[in-house]
Amino acid sequence: MKLNKKGQIEQLQPLIIALVVIGIVLVVGFLIFAETKDQVVDMISTSTATNESYSFTNNTLVALTHSGHSATDTVACTAVYNDTANSEVVPTGYYTCDNSGLIVQDNATDDIESTLYVTYTYKAADYAYNATSDVQNATQDIPGWLPIIVVVVIGALLIGLVSFLRNQVS
Repeated sequence: MKLNKKGQIEQLQPLIIALVVIGIVLVVGFLIFAETKDQVVDMISTSTATNESYSFTNNTLVALTHSGHSATDTVACTAVYNDTANSEVVPTGYYTCDNSGLIVQDNATDDIESTLYVTYTYKAADYAYNATSDVQNATQDIPGWLPIIVVVVIGALLIGLVSFLRNQVS
């Protein structure tokens, strides 16, 4: 009995095309999600926190009031003062300031009091930002499942091919 090998390989063509199309759609979708989040951050208005007081210890992170609730990479210190009158500005080399908070460096302790007054800008995360973050986090699991889906489909095809060949031999 002669088998038609060409026909068996042609049966895989729709599956291969479907897998490639699914991969392309997912990649484009993930890129759109990432761009949407960037656009949402750009649309959030910048707020300013003025003259907030913080006690610090060297090289210890101090969370700013709005740093934990701000959109990613949007907190920036505009000024750090050593007194309430805002006349003694702490040099920018003595501290780092970002979304995680404020860190004062070792070399600054001689010149700085234990209480600092910080003015900084931030973009508060809003509903749109939180929604895009939720969607992005929810879709991060999908790429991990693609190899499993492909293996299951190929396994099903192999089982079907074996049973097809067994029926033709009988």
